[in-house]
Amino acid sequence: MKQILLFSGVGITSGIVNLGIYNGVLAILRAFGLFSGFDFLIAQAFGFFLSVAWSYLLNRRFVFTSPEERAVPWYSALIKMYVTYAATGIGLSSLLSLVWVYVLHIPKEILTVLNDTLCFPVNYLLVKYWSFKKS
Repeated sequence: MKQILLFSGVGITSGIVNLGIYNGVLAILRAFGLFSGFDFLIAQAFGFFLSVAWSYLLNRRFVFTSPEERAVPWYSALIKMYVTYAATGIGLSSLLSLVWVYVLHIPKEILTVLNDTLCFPVNYLLVKYWSFKKS
């Protein structure tokens, strides 16, 4: 239970980091008039890559600390975390959003809450049993 709570805390800080980086990069690109047609996508990519790195660092330091989890090479765990968060954050969330909106007619304003709630356990299990699992 402690590990799940710590993982949740890391997730919250990662979300804050993502939001800050996204808005910071977006402001810089807009201030210089760069990539105006897709500035938000560039900002989103920066936010994603840096927030996953942040999440990895905190998870490695505070959450997944058993000897078996520590034995996983850092680069292996980091790459697997990028794959995990890309799959759930983009793939699973997009699929769920389609179901919420077009099948269940749920308002778009609450999609992120629903998606995050359902993706959290999937992320935890994948990070614990794949990213930080020695092959």
